[in-house]
Amino acid sequence: MKTVRIRRKINEYLGNGPRNTAEIMEHINSTMRHGTTSQQLGNVLSKDKQIIKIGFVKRSGILSGGYDICEWASEDWIRENMPEKDSNEVVYGRRVYTLPFKSLKRIRSLKEEKSLDDLTA
Repeated sequence: MKTVRIRRKINEYLGNGPRNTAEIMEHINSTMRHGTTSQQLGNVLSKDKQIIKIGFVKRSGILSGGYDICEWASEDWIRENMPEKDSNEVVYGRRVYTLPFKSLKRIRSLKEEKSLDDLTA
């Protein structure tokens, strides 16, 4: 039940634009009473069909040097910001995200599921 609330909170937060894992973790832990762990957050982000990895952001640490951190967006936000229907790019302000093949495949499969649902409704 807790992950349902976390998923809902993340989807609301990502509706405004893409965020990286650290920003999502900070938001969840500052707005929910019991928060989440990094492992639980990673599981939710990677397994939720509505949340899609759109790339990486470089981070720098004092001890560890530089490392990559994942950036995430909601499926609805991606659809709204794709300039072309079959494009693999998402435009947000001055930034252009090139979607990884795996993420693009996931978006297309979600589109097909939704169009089938519309036909049966």
